[in-house]
Amino acid sequence: MNLQLIKFSFESEHFSTDMNLAVSAQGYGDEITFDFRAGKTGYSVIKPADGIEFLELLAAFSNKNHPILNMKIFSHSYPRGIIMTNWSGFYYSQGPNDTNRAAYLVDLAEFIEKGNISFAPNSQIVMFGCNLANGDFSRKLSEITGGTVIASYAGVSPEIKANKETGVFISAGRWVKYYNGQVAVYDMGKRIRAW
Repeated sequence: MNLQLIKFSFESEHFSTDMNLAVSAQGYGDEITFDFRAGKTGYSVIKPADGIEFLELLAAFSNKNHPILNMKIFSHSYPRGIIMTNWSGFYYSQGPNDTNRAAYLVDLAEFIEKGNISFAPNSQIVMFGCNLANGDFSRKLSEITGGTVIASYAGVSPEIKANKETGVFISAGRWVKYYNGQVAVYDMGKRIRAW
């Protein structure tokens, strides 16, 4: 992937001041489904296959003049983080089988500190994968970005009506809202809209 080309394309077109991104996690299955969901948001879609590429794409699409305001992530996941290509995802902490393409919250914090990735002060990240509030990943992500992170405490499934996804996602447990490293809403209910 040519990140210079992406950056050039981004800078040469007319975009709003704040960036809205939809992430379609690649490499672990269901890519067509994640692509469809990300496309339905109306946001700019990125398709990282591993954690390193995820951070590179965030850096390519954001800067101080164009911080990330909204990000919706469609992925497989578990309490440690977002699953992409086998053992190469974006995680809270290192695992014994991780590859050198895995990335971690500490890496995101470093990118932000160096000014390579920028989040708006009132940013919101909504993650539609399973179990991302069942651990410390989502809380820490909200602390690092300084904004809001919403995630499910349990499994997630799309609402289906007339054989189509409605854009609502249902948690088998509850949706949890974090703000700047703290729990803001312990139980947002079972339903949240993605588009």
